[in-house]
Amino acid sequence: MKVAIPVTNGYVDGPGEGLVVQIYEVENGQYKLIEEYENPALRAMAARGVHMLKSAIDKGVKAVIVAEMGPPGFRLLQNYNVKAYLGEGLDVKTALEKLIKNELPELKGPTHEEHHH
Repeated sequence: MKVAIPVTNGYVDGPGEGLVVQIYEVENGQYKLIEEYENPALRAMAARGVHMLKSAIDKGVKAVIVAEMGPPGFRLLQNYNVKAYLGEGLDVKTALEKLIKNELPELKGPTHEEHHH
């Protein structure tokens, strides 16, 4: 299963905030980094998290680990049947280990309301 994580300084971040996006292959209790690229959200003007999530979906991910998620991003993931897990405050290694052990909470809705600028 491919899992995408927005990352800043080694920690799980929000999809609109992470400096890079890391994509991991997770299977048989193991994980390995298969791709890392600059977060396209950093250049977006609105609904930034959606840009990051769409880029990951285009690469075939089935799950994301995020520190937070707004309503537009959550709706996008629902449309593509991609699961979201909350890894707030965790470094990437811990988040992946918890995912493998089914210890990360799955998001059942956005963690915050729409942003108004």
